[in-house]
Amino acid sequence: MERRARAGLGDATGGAVAEFTLYFRSLVAAVGDTPGWYGVFASRDPEGVQAYLDGADVTPWDVLLAVLHDVAALHGRPVSGEGLALAERLYTAAVAELDAAPGAEQTLRARLDAMQRERQYAMLHERDTARAVQQGTADPNDLAWARDDRERATARCLELQGRLDALPAPVLPAPALPAPTNAAQAPAPDDWFRDPEPAPTARVPAPRTEEAPAAVPAAPPEPEPEPEPARRTKRDRPRGGARYGGARFAGAPETPTPAAAPEPEAPTARVARGARFAGAPEAPSGRKEERRAAEARVAQERQAHRVAAQQTAARLTELRRGGRSGEVYVLMSEAAAAPAEQLPLLAAAMEQSGLAADVGTLLWEVAAQNPPRLAAAAAALAESGRQDDCRTLLNQAAARPAADVALTAAALVDTGHRSEAVTLLVAVVRARTPEDAAEIVYERRELAGPLLDAAGLHSGSRRRDVAAALRRAGLPDR
Repeated sequence: MERRARAGLGDATGGAVAEFTLYFRSLVAAVGDTPGWYGVFASRDPEGVQAYLDGADVTPWDVLLAVLHDVAALHGRPVSGEGLALAERLYTAAVAELDAAPGAEQTLRARLDAMQRERQYAMLHERDTARAVQQGTADPNDLAWARDDRERATARCLELQGRLDALPAPVLPAPALPAPTNAAQAPAPDDWFRDPEPAPTARVPAPRTEEAPAAVPAAPPEPEPEPEPARRTKRDRPRGGARYGGARFAGAPETPTPAAAPEPEAPTARVARGARFAGAPEAPSGRKEERRAAEARVAQERQAHRVAAQQTAARLTELRRGGRSGEVYVLMSEAAAAPAEQLPLLAAAMEQSGLAADVGTLLWEVAAQNPPRLAAAAAALAESGRQDDCRTLLNQAAARPAADVALTAAALVDTGHRSEAVTLLVAVVRARTPEDAAEIVYERRELAGPLLDAAGLHSGSRRRDVAAALRRAGLPDR
């Protein structure tokens, strides 16, 4: 597995890496030919093991920890605190040396991108192996190793992402402004180079969704008797746009705008209220009955989802206790395809049943669903208050092709979950190059704004890089 995700370290190795390599060789020598995890791992990935022993690559932390346990098992005792501290110190120093070398960010991004693809492959392989075990055409040990591959790929993705996040942001020099020809001359205002606007009514632009305007437009100096169309009424304001509100605008004069009169209701629709009319029949109200019927349907559906989630969690618990891992995985694959509203209920039921560790596997299965279903699942998790699970799901989905990511993000925006779409795009910006991130806007141009917002949350320099990549591709950059 590791050889597909490995990128060369070149000549970046030095003293800390060499010291760590000698330490890892001593651990391997202590294990020897004793049967254990390392022996099977070395037979499955001999190329990767040789790279670790030669110092061409730093052993991932999960592999190092497994070898430490193999060595401790030879002496019949757990890994000591001193031994674990030594391993962590040497590993941290080696990684810090590599990440301080020139080109470290590009190397880490390439490795993370490859490992995310490896993780996706491992997830699909585990699913296929589980079905084969259930059908009796595969050995249960194959499923154990498939699960091990998926768990280790996940751990390495998190490790690489953590190293990327720990890198210092590049500091770019501020561009030098041209000196004015006259010492007393002030810089020209931005609006000097704009086209003249035809009328005062066109001077109030429609506010963008991403940011609020800096100030309230000034009222005309001489009020006219007719209504001023430049002031947008609440009805005229575009949906989703920024609004003039908050403490900054307290006391700002409002242009009086005649409010739209509500449609008059028929006199028969009025209902007599109060003690004097107790027992009097109410006027027929079709809307009220429809609303009550809709609320009853929603309550019934939610109860059905809750019962289904509890039944699935109970079945998973029974299979886990019986050691039937293949059937557990098949059942979670089926649960991932259930209605999105059932996902947060199932996750909660699994936690209450002692299956919290399997919630991550369930989210992996959901991350492999088609983009509309994936977006609906993320929205359901967010609406139910399971923000951590929603973030985990979206981070996993960020490894999918650009077209899938674009469809998922667009579906989230269209359903009013823009913040979740930005969370997904932040994960993309962290793990991919600006050019790769720009492919998402190539698929759905309306995602230019959310993508730039996501890049800005990562860093100002990354936002500039993504904007430049969009411009070079001829795509919207704002």
